[in-house]
Amino acid sequence: AVVSTQSTGKSALYGLVFFILAVMHLLYCPFFPKNRDNTYTLAPIFYWLSSFVTGITVVAEGQEHIEATDDGYILCPNHQSSLDTMCIARIWPHRCIILMKRSLLYVPFFGWAAYLSGHEFINRSSGGSSEVRDHMNEINDRIKGERLRVCIFPEGTRNRTEGKMLPFKKGGFHMAQQCQASILPVVISSVKPIYDSSKWIFNRGVIKVRILPPISTVGMDKDGVNSLVESVQTRMQEELDNLNKAA
Repeated sequence: AVVSTQSTGKSALYGLVFFILAVMHLLYCPFFPKNRDNTYTLAPIFYWLSSFVTGITVVAEGQEHIEATDDGYILCPNHQSSLDTMCIARIWPHRCIILMKRSLLYVPFFGWAAYLSGHEFINRSSGGSSEVRDHMNEINDRIKGERLRVCIFPEGTRNRTEGKMLPFKKGGFHMAQQCQASILPVVISSVKPIYDSSKWIFNRGVIKVRILPPISTVGMDKDGVNSLVESVQTRMQEELDNLNKAA
């Protein structure tokens, strides 16, 4: 009972941090509407508050790869839980946005803040409609023209199993190929020893984040996307296994 009470309290505090961050965006972003660096400016505050209320420290390795190039790229982290937001905030690049499902736009405070921060919303239910294709082409143009960085979780949804990544979806990799932009893999160690909502676990601890060297797509055609997906997932799975063994 004590554990569940502590876990519930921490979860509530962590949720409160999300609310505070959303309010901060709503106060700050109207002065710089849809500026691609709004989240870059506020991400350190979110990380610090999250670390303070949860007792979790994120240790990042390979941060030199984040700004190794001034070009746009696809940031490609694995996805386990809401703690991923804290982990990504710890390493958030310049000129970076998240590609989100459109339903999140209508979440009070969060959706409004994300919109004002310049993040993009995709209507997944429309599939390959011309509207979605046109929107994706606009984002591709921004990756090339504005040197935009786009964060896409390749697993597509939270992976609640420990140690084994879900099969990667190809959307972000097609974007990279079409733009001839690099993939920047980001591997987040298992959070299960620290956080497991199904077991009412929310402990203090350390989460490791390892940023791998960028993977170029220059010269790649669409026929190379399948092998790109496979090689990136294999590389990230190897690093996840290494991080979890060292924990």
